[in-house]
Amino acid sequence: MSERFENRDMAGTEFRHVNLHAATFADVNLQAATFDDVNLADVRIVNANLKNMVIDDANISGLTIFGVRVDQLIEAEFDRRDPERARLRMSDIFNPDEVRRVLAHLDEMRAGFYARLRATPPEKLIIRPGPDRWSALEHVRHLVFAEDMYLNRWLLRNDRPWCKLGFLPPFLEGNPAFADVGSEPTDDLETVLAAWDEIHAGMRTFVAAITPEVLKRDTSDVDFGQGRVGGVLQGMAQHDLVHIRMAETALADLEGGK
Repeated sequence: MSERFENRDMAGTEFRHVNLHAATFADVNLQAATFDDVNLADVRIVNANLKNMVIDDANISGLTIFGVRVDQLIEAEFDRRDPERARLRMSDIFNPDEVRRVLAHLDEMRAGFYARLRATPPEKLIIRPGPDRWSALEHVRHLVFAEDMYLNRWLLRNDRPWCKLGFLPPFLEGNPAFADVGSEPTDDLETVLAAWDEIHAGMRTFVAAITPEVLKRDTSDVDFGQGRVGGVLQGMAQHDLVHIRMAETALADLEGGK
């Protein structure tokens, strides 16, 4: 049942678990409003004041402003800042050779990342550089969880027990399906890297025998929007790079603050 709100002062109002599908906001003051975990797909904004608006951690695929594809501009700028993003992008997610090329390059990046971690004093690996930021080792533990999920849940679809030293993102905390993840945490880098290597060995075996038919296999019933096996593998490469860079930034920030 639709409702109409007019000429009301609703400053400070909170909306939680509310369905506003196809709602209309006209002549509304949303200054300093916060939108967290919201679905704004297909939203149209016209004649609006967006001064100092900040958008972070959002899916902006297809975002268009004044007829300009902003998502494409941002992608190009991010590629300029970090050329590894382009090197880890598959030109065809259904081409086995292209998939293996990207994942081989990801392995090279991981080797350098391992060296960086091992050259860092252990006590610095577990320090969070700021509020709501993960430590470098938490990023590594999260990568262990992610590859465990990609390989065993999304690609192989087996019932292998979760690696218990992984690290969940906030949006999965409290989800009973992931209850074992992080149940046996550790601050020992080599233990974490050994667990990651063990899972990654299974990923390498899977990728070595990949075919176009396998890469096109539907995964949409289990994944987070990747849709196909090839999309899952592309997503893993992109996801790994993001968290490797975040871990490196965490360490750099600690070194800068000493």
